[in-house]
Amino acid sequence: MQVDEIFSLEDGLRTIRQDIEKSKRIEFINFPLGLIRDWKTLLQKKKIIFYNNLAEGLPPDIHNLGKEVYTSVQMKGTFYGQVVEKGEIFLKNKIYNLWYTDKDILNIGSITYKRCVKCIQSMHRDIMLEDQMDVLNIMTLYDPEEGVEAILDAVGKSSRVRLVNLPRSLVRRIVVHLDADDIKIICSEKSDQARKVANKYYARVSGNLLNVYSKYKGKKIKSGGLALDNNFFSVDYLEDKIYMILGIEWPKCPACMTDYYELGWRMARLIQ
Repeated sequence: MQVDEIFSLEDGLRTIRQDIEKSKRIEFINFPLGLIRDWKTLLQKKKIIFYNNLAEGLPPDIHNLGKEVYTSVQMKGTFYGQVVEKGEIFLKNKIYNLWYTDKDILNIGSITYKRCVKCIQSMHRDIMLEDQMDVLNIMTLYDPEEGVEAILDAVGKSSRVRLVNLPRSLVRRIVVHLDADDIKIICSEKSDQARKVANKYYARVSGNLLNVYSKYKGKKIKSGGLALDNNFFSVDYLEDKIYMILGIEWPKCPACMTDYYELGWRMARLIQ
């Protein structure tokens, strides 16, 4: 099961175009207007919704492509420590995320795990339509080093910790910072490190979750995660090399993923 993907910019734009061609309904949120103009031919005769917070409204050539919904909520994302514009495309079973500035597209990613896709789409629509906050910035893309430090800081502050299918090198660093009452660890493989963790904490091994994967610029890699009191982190890696860490701060996400991880917990086998 693929949960997410980070693209090279060229591959990301090409993949988005291909999915737009196949889709009947498309929702754009705070999306770069230049790209929409480039894709005007693709958008003909499709059901299009544009969410935007431009007081003057969308330019006529874009407005005429579909339905325009005004929202006062600003869509932002944090990209390697910098708060930037974040655009989204909602398709039936996929979300595309673009981090960008006035001059450049910085990153293109997608979320493909259907449970998360449906939840995020509903959540974002409700927030934007009801003006629940001024700025919607719940997603942070870290470089590996900064992401690990963010994880260690959050783990030390959390009373509930769920670790699933993480690289051994990261587990070794996390367990030193554990100071919680409710800890469950599902290790990605039986190893000496896993046994050491099991001796100190209530830890299990699961073979089921090894089929969960991500893609990073065309490379298939493993995906693991942490669900804490107030944070959820997704960690994409291969062996001990971490390619990407994505953090989400939204109360529903860590609670939901904790419940999901409990299912894996019940299916896991105790480390012997």
